[in-house]
Amino acid sequence: MARSRIEKLLPSRAAFSVLCLLAIASYHLWLREDIERQLVILIVLLMLTGLPHGAVDPAIARRAGLWRGAAGLLKFSAAYLGLAILMVAIWFALPELFFIAMLGFSVWHFAGDWSANFSKSASLSISTAIITWPALFSAKEVSTIFSLLVPASSEALVAAMVPISILSTIYFVFHCIRMARWKFAIHAELAILLVAAITLPPIPYFTVYFCLLHSPLHLNKSLNRLGMKETLVYAIPFTALSVLAGGFFLVSLPPAAITIQFIQVIFIGLFALTVPHMVLIELTKEEHRRGA
Repeated sequence: MARSRIEKLLPSRAAFSVLCLLAIASYHLWLREDIERQLVILIVLLMLTGLPHGAVDPAIARRAGLWRGAAGLLKFSAAYLGLAILMVAIWFALPELFFIAMLGFSVWHFAGDWSANFSKSASLSISTAIITWPALFSAKEVSTIFSLLVPASSEALVAAMVPISILSTIYFVFHCIRMARWKFAIHAELAILLVAAITLPPIPYFTVYFCLLHSPLHLNKSLNRLGMKETLVYAIPFTALSVLAGGFFLVSLPPAAITIQFIQVIFIGLFALTVPHMVLIELTKEEHRRGA
C-alpha cells in the first residue's frame, strides 16, 4: 500500500529514537525519585497509545468477517472479554503459569515489530532480548516487581531470564553483523533501546518501548487500514471500557499500597488483553498482511 496521508501525519520509526533519548534525559533530570509520577505518565500514555492499539480489534474483526450487526458485536466483545477474564483468573489461581505464559506470548507478539526487517528467528531473538534486558541490567528492581505478580518465584524467574537475555542478544547482534544491507534507522532504534534498558529502571523502560514504539506501530497500521474516522469510532469507546475494567480490577484487589495495586493492574491487565488481541491477529493473519 502506498504511503497514505494518514501515515504521513504520524511519526516515522526514526522519530522513536529521538523520543527515546528525550525520555531517558527526562527521567534522569526530573523523574528519577518519583515513582508515582512515573506510573501516572505510564497510565496516561497507555490511555493514549497502549489501550487504543487493541481497542480497534472489533473493527479489524468486522473487516475480516468475524461478526456482523449489533448482535455479532456483542458476541465478539463477550468472547474477547471472557478470554481476558480467564487470564486474570489464571493469575489468581496459578500465578507462575500465568507469568511464564505472559513472557512467552509477549515474545511472540513483540516479534512482529521487527518481522518486516529481520527473519523470524532474528525477530524472536530481538523481542526476547527486549523483554529480558531489565532482568540483566536491573535485576533487583525487576525482582521487586515480579514479587507483586509471582511472590514465590520472583528471584528464580529473574535468574532464569539473565542467560536467556545474554544469548538472545548475542544471536541478534551476530545476525545484524552478518546482514548484507543495514537499515540505519532500525539498527539505531535497537541500539537506543539497549541504552534505555541499561539507563532506565524497568517501568520507565517498559513505558518507552510499549507506549512509544510498539503501540504506535500498530496504531499506524490500523489507521492505514481503517481510516481515521473508523479507528476513532472504535478506539474511543473500547479504550474507555478497558479503563473502566481496569478500575474494577483495581478495587477488587486485596488491600495494598496504591503503587503496588497499579503495577498489578497494569501488567496483569495488559497481558489479559494481549491474549485475545494475539488470537485475533492469528485469526486474521492474511487480512492483516494485506492491510499492513
